[in-house]
Amino acid sequence: MTNHTDDNVFDLEQYEEDFDSAEPDLGGDTVDLPDGRYQMVVEHADLQRSNKGNPMLVWRMRVLGPRYAGAKYWHRNMIISKKNVHWLKRDLIIAGLDLEKLSDLPARAGELGNVTLEVQLKTKGDMQNSFINKRIRKPGSTQVEPDTTSPDDDFPF
Repeated sequence: MTNHTDDNVFDLEQYEEDFDSAEPDLGGDTVDLPDGRYQMVVEHADLQRSNKGNPMLVWRMRVLGPRYAGAKYWHRNMIISKKNVHWLKRDLIIAGLDLEKLSDLPARAGELGNVTLEVQLKTKGDMQNSFINKRIRKPGSTQVEPDTTSPDDDFPF
């Protein structure tokens, strides 16, 4: 039996906004993906802060398959150096979001949803990096996609 005294009353209103925006991981679909190329769909992209307080664009993606179909993956673009901004701009252009200025990103990041991409995962040392290689055109699309393929020696490590 639960005792509902005043000592057990919690004021949770201050957490309402956090609760509304929380996207819980319900388990079962997060796996460690081995290195390789994957077709992924962007479910959501938004600006967040890292644990150190630095801005970053976080892309929540889902593997389309056939291997690891349904698995979640997060691609992150840190925004703390000139080189980071270079990679961010490249990823945005590949995904079809060509911004006139970076300050437009907060208002337009939602446009990245439902974009299908080829993402390459590559491990060096203890770190697995992800690279957006190209946008996958949907069947019947007349949109011309940029050729953004690059040799492996262009990877930033």
